[in-house]
Amino acid sequence: MKHLLVTYAWSINNIGDMGIQAGLMTLLQQVCPEVPVKLMSFLPREDNAWTYYRDALPQYNPQCQVLPMPFFAFIAGDPLPDAASEATRNLQVAGRAWNNLVQRHSRVRLEQFRNGTLPARQAEAICEDLLDRFPLEVFADMQNLMPEAAEAFSQAAFVYYNSGTTLNFGRLGVRRLFGYTLPLAMSLLLARALKIPYGIGSQSFDQIEWPVELLYRKMFRDAEFVYCRDTDSMDYLRQKKFEFRKFAFRPDTTVNFHRSDDAWAEEYLQSQGLAGQPFLTLILRISSPKAKYHDPTGGAVSAERCAAQMQRIKVFLEQWLADTGGKVLLAHETRDTLGENNARAFLYDILSEEAKQKTVYLDFFWQPEQALGVFKRTALLASMEIHSLIMGIGNGIPV
Repeated sequence: MKHLLVTYAWSINNIGDMGIQAGLMTLLQQVCPEVPVKLMSFLPREDNAWTYYRDALPQYNPQCQVLPMPFFAFIAGDPLPDAASEATRNLQVAGRAWNNLVQRHSRVRLEQFRNGTLPARQAEAICEDLLDRFPLEVFADMQNLMPEAAEAFSQAAFVYYNSGTTLNFGRLGVRRLFGYTLPLAMSLLLARALKIPYGIGSQSFDQIEWPVELLYRKMFRDAEFVYCRDTDSMDYLRQKKFEFRKFAFRPDTTVNFHRSDDAWAEEYLQSQGLAGQPFLTLILRISSPKAKYHDPTGGAVSAERCAAQMQRIKVFLEQWLADTGGKVLLAHETRDTLGENNARAFLYDILSEEAKQKTVYLDFFWQPEQALGVFKRTALLASMEIHSLIMGIGNGIPV
């Protein structure tokens, strides 16, 4: 039986990433409940993201089956640090497709292609290979080594690329072509090579550098649609003069996320002294101190600028406390603000003693259903991260 194939389910390090899939599955269940859906994780079987989505998403759409990501296993990574996951760091390349590509073009030329120094004519030849030949060789490897993943494509009536930012290339000089961008674009390249209709949904674009720009011209042109989730992205693609069959705005599917864990929220708020009074939920975004593939501002925000941002937020938080007599919950959209970019160190520790007494610091990473349960009970949701705001807007929460 034919099915809709969705690529990909994103990380479990961000309640927004987690809400994207759940929102999409909710929407599909509402609009076309009879359609079987196969959803690929963007990480392989060895990563916890696959098992999380395998178990969590069927509650949003009983027709949904989650599969692990196949493509990292068939494409060699880049000579760069920071793999997409510990599960991809030490993968050994399987199958014949990658070695065939290397034999046709050489490792030296592929590295020149990655770093953008290969002459245009030779870059065009590699792009044609990546568009028409290499995907079919990867598919042959999948048929031999990962037949379930191969069947997900061969029986797909349509391939839909999920809301995200993962088709960008070259942000802040990070050029993870073979270790990130190409594996994540491969579902679209394979759909095109197999002549399966495909579309790109609700993306954000801010950097598509050469030679990926060349690769995407045909990939975008042959898609049934390319949708962006913000007008800046639409303007950027227009400036790059890409051509499309259909090009429009579509919101991030987190706007369709509506499931909340109300019992947990009530118990948590009661335990923290937040129940029965107005409280502000505040979420920070703190840029990584170094350039990373997943952080579009990593390494670009100085310590001085970040400190100035925190001082402005401190003034806002303390003024809100003074004006309302309420409290504050300092919460998280991503695991980053519990880790190296720690919200406690950056903001909580610089508050006045009086403000600290009225501020609760969430000291663990919560699930999106728990977050929404709290958001529904907050007087105001203020966030530097967009997905929490989208979740709030989709549920009529003051933001």
